[in-house]
Amino acid sequence: MKTILFLLALFSVSAYATTAKQACDELKPVVKDLQAQAPMDIDYVTTLTGVQVFYVSNICILNYSYVLKTTKFLDDMAKQNELSIDDNLAFLKTEDGVAALQESFNDIAKNSANTNFKDFKEIKGMHILYSYSFDDTEVPSIRATVMENEL
Repeated sequence: MKTILFLLALFSVSAYATTAKQACDELKPVVKDLQAQAPMDIDYVTTLTGVQVFYVSNICILNYSYVLKTTKFLDDMAKQNELSIDDNLAFLKTEDGVAALQESFNDIAKNSANTNFKDFKEIKGMHILYSYSFDDTEVPSIRATVMENEL
């Protein structure tokens, strides 16, 4: 699972953005351009289906929405853990499976915060999220928090 490459960041915020409102204002045209390009294949498993940015209650929320191809994701899992595809699918539907997915996607988000979103770290009220869904709706969706800066 950790070998899957994800689109982590497509832009950087100007050094002039010091508030969540300024960051959101700067992000809106970039996000609009990205939305026009969606859906966008990131790799053989992952498709970026949308990017949203909105400002509410002094918080700038930036959310990337991804869809994962379940069959290919399960193929990768089977290669790593030597279980059958059916066994891996059954596992992902359990509490332990959801916890494992959450941990994996949280690790990706944490790494992304430290590498791709450093410019946002000092902006109070900046929240960045990754939302993952599978094309097989039986596999639970996961939301990972990249950043959630206090006000």
